[in-house]
Amino acid sequence: MVTLKSVARPHCLADEVAQSLTAHILAGDWKPGDRLPTEMELGGQFEVSRAVVREAISRLKSEGYVSTHQGKGAFVAEDPGLVAFRLDLDAGTGAAATEDLLELRTIVEEACAELTARRRTARDLAAMRRALKDMRSAYRDGGLGLEADIRFHEAVATATHNLVLQRFMQFVGRHIREVIRMARLSVARYEDKLSEVDGEHVVILKAIEKRDPKAARAAARLHIENGAKRLKLRTKT
Repeated sequence: MVTLKSVARPHCLADEVAQSLTAHILAGDWKPGDRLPTEMELGGQFEVSRAVVREAISRLKSEGYVSTHQGKGAFVAEDPGLVAFRLDLDAGTGAAATEDLLELRTIVEEACAELTARRRTARDLAAMRRALKDMRSAYRDGGLGLEADIRFHEAVATATHNLVLQRFMQFVGRHIREVIRMARLSVARYEDKLSEVDGEHVVILKAIEKRDPKAARAAARLHIENGAKRLKLRTKT
């Protein structure tokens, strides 16, 4: 029998239980096809309610780690974790985790910018310009322009006309919202360089307008690297 340690009382117990169960599955403590302990047994071992366990199991199911059968319980999936993808932002902490996110973002942003420069339409350009305009309006109103910033990059991804890449960029963009917010707060509070951020977006847009894939890729990379500098982090090479 797998011995489970009780969990600390965090901001979300279901998250903690789900992470613990996932760790045991990935460690091979339960093999594909194995039946997990009942909700009551798990609740007793984790010292949480059955409702918390039920929510944790639901999350594991949505992420492809387990399958459930009414009246029989939850079973480890044949290919745990390969059905769905998620960014586990709690897997690392501090600068190292943020650098990993920035590296992932750099790879995706460069690819999107390059493809978009080749494939963009007039309608695509209009969406990017609207986002840029909204960003500037937010700056004038004393805001950070975060939502408009994310929309700009999502518009670039949409203009690749690659649905899978577009959806992945939306996923990545929404998960790195906090990284962008931290960079923007750093700029606003200490360096007052929002115009610099605006200028970087303009360079990306102009390269895409000119259908220059190489320049678009370089502009996207420079934007991420400068964002890392504003956060006082490094980007991996």
